[in-house]
Amino acid sequence: MTQVVKGFIWQKCYILLKRGFVRMKKEGKCSVLNGGDVCSVRTNEDSVDCDSSSVSNEFDTDSCNEDVMEHGIDGYLCISMHGQILDVNEAYCQLIGYSRAELLGMTLKDLDASDHRDDFVDTLPDLIKQSKDRFELTHRSKDGRLFNLEVSATCVESPNKLFIFILKDITGINRADKLIQVNGDTYRSLFKHNKAVMLLIDPENSDIIDANIAACAYYGWSQDEMTGKKIYEINILSSEKVQAEMQKAVREKRNYFIFRHRLANGDIRDVEVYSSPVTVDSKNLLYSVIHDITERKLAEDELKTREMQLRTAQKIGHVGSWSIDLNSGEVFASEEAFRIYGLDVKTLMDVKTLIIDDIQKVTLPEYRPMMNEALKSLIRERIPYDIQFKIKRPNDGAIRDIHSIAEYYAARNSVVGTIEDISERKKAEDTLLHAKMVAEAANRSKDEFMATMSHELKTPLTSVIGFSDILLDEGFGVLDERQVRYVNHISDAGKHLLKLINDVLDLSKVEAGKMELQYEIFSVSDAVDEVQTLLSPLSMNKHIKVDAKVDSQVDTINADRIKFKQILYNLGSNAIKFTHENGYVTIDARCSDGVILVSVKDTGFGISDEDLDKRFHPFKQLNSYLTNEYVGTGLGLALAKKFVELHEGRIWVESKVGEGSTFTFSIPVGKMG
Repeated sequence: MTQVVKGFIWQKCYILLKRGFVRMKKEGKCSVLNGGDVCSVRTNEDSVDCDSSSVSNEFDTDSCNEDVMEHGIDGYLCISMHGQILDVNEAYCQLIGYSRAELLGMTLKDLDASDHRDDFVDTLPDLIKQSKDRFELTHRSKDGRLFNLEVSATCVESPNKLFIFILKDITGINRADKLIQVNGDTYRSLFKHNKAVMLLIDPENSDIIDANIAACAYYGWSQDEMTGKKIYEINILSSEKVQAEMQKAVREKRNYFIFRHRLANGDIRDVEVYSSPVTVDSKNLLYSVIHDITERKLAEDELKTREMQLRTAQKIGHVGSWSIDLNSGEVFASEEAFRIYGLDVKTLMDVKTLIIDDIQKVTLPEYRPMMNEALKSLIRERIPYDIQFKIKRPNDGAIRDIHSIAEYYAARNSVVGTIEDISERKKAEDTLLHAKMVAEAANRSKDEFMATMSHELKTPLTSVIGFSDILLDEGFGVLDERQVRYVNHISDAGKHLLKLINDVLDLSKVEAGKMELQYEIFSVSDAVDEVQTLLSPLSMNKHIKVDAKVDSQVDTINADRIKFKQILYNLGSNAIKFTHENGYVTIDARCSDGVILVSVKDTGFGISDEDLDKRFHPFKQLNSYLTNEYVGTGLGLALAKKFVELHEGRIWVESKVGEGSTFTFSIPVGKMG
């Protein structure tokens, strides 16, 4: 080999030594170490540190130069323009398994295991130029093993053109390792200054080897504190469990984990961890990226709670939810929907979805066209989907009534709705309907009875009252005192019975909704005076004074005149009936906020608290111990209440036992003219 070639090789080795391309060797009498601008050249006897100039000087010594060429690099090849191997170092011979003599008789093509080995030498000048003199090759050893080699190549004139290859064995080194080795500063920058929380962990002893700035800020410890901890001091799992999980990551059986980590302030946070093995300086480590998912976990837990509450509410209310994906035809249904349809809930757990045909099979055939039309109308015309239909459950064959409501979700081209089993409600409705029909039939019978009673009783009663009045007028002769007394009894009893019949008929008409009001505008003062006159005979018999007070602001009212006077008369006669002799009854009328307020106050016995709730019930007398003394049916107050309510008014009472009662009713003034 010419001195020019040797000089070039020595210079190339020095440059690669500075780049860290030449790996540390300790063979023979000289070793070359990786370094930057400063390197060390050691002999067996002593060690000398040197800078670039001293290294160059050292390379000028033949013994050191030869040792670097033979052992300081993984391989060196000198190749002719035709690919013939002209020179090779001892390290490459040991790597590839051939002797120097064998290799000097071979070509580069004999060693190259790549697909382009036939024309590799021809394209080598361009390759060197395009790749900036560095590329990769795969060589096959004598025993068939493949070696990945990183090549630093140069073309020299000595005096013929030759190719010089300085080789580095990169077999088994992955891309991440290359990145660390070749671009160490860039890698460390990406790790240290990345916004994500990152850790480097030794899986053998759980030591935290390195933590980036984001990790220190997140956990709340300094860099020294972080790298002085073991990962199980942060992870709340036991050291054994943490070790087991790390081994899964090392063996690449799993790279995603959910853990709970402890911060410096004592807070426990939920984190998701992505871990993968990485080799740094021939050391197997775990590279972990940590994301805080505490808020997401809280949201997920809240969502699970809401879903549980929804499932519980659906079970209690027997309401299920469903949706149809119109793109795929799949039907998604809740557990309660499966139960309502009589489908096996286990099927839900297995298949999660159904198709429309599965649902239509459950629906009775006569309802299917209606359901399809309702669905089409919802989608095309946005007509509300609110239908009732019947199904036959496949699990027990029961026929059930179903109510379903749905809406169209245009953004996803899907229909979302609910179903409710209303069978029990339908049965109750049918029972109520039947009861209503029975009640209506009974009411019709009552009406017919009342009409018959009105005709059959009122006609003879009118005759009895009329003839008794004729007898009292002595049109057929003079009656003695005893006869007059008996005829008066007949007349009074007939009039009382007739009033009772009229009250019962009026009450039945009101309850049947057949009572109609005849509205007219009349003077309230005149109506009160007329009632006061009608009450005079009753009050005079007991020496009770009846006073009437009508406020000057009260003028006219638009109401049923007869019903108004009957309300007032019933209240007034009731007050006189239950007031002691020489007592007082006061009628007071006033106007307030568009309504007429009329009060009837007495100084009678009063009403006890327990009887107040029964005061307006028909056929009820509140003071039962006075029933024999004061004859009555208990219909007067009931009718008064019904007539007030027909006028959209209300009636109430205030009473105190021993002091009397005040009955008050209100009726809207109504439209005038």
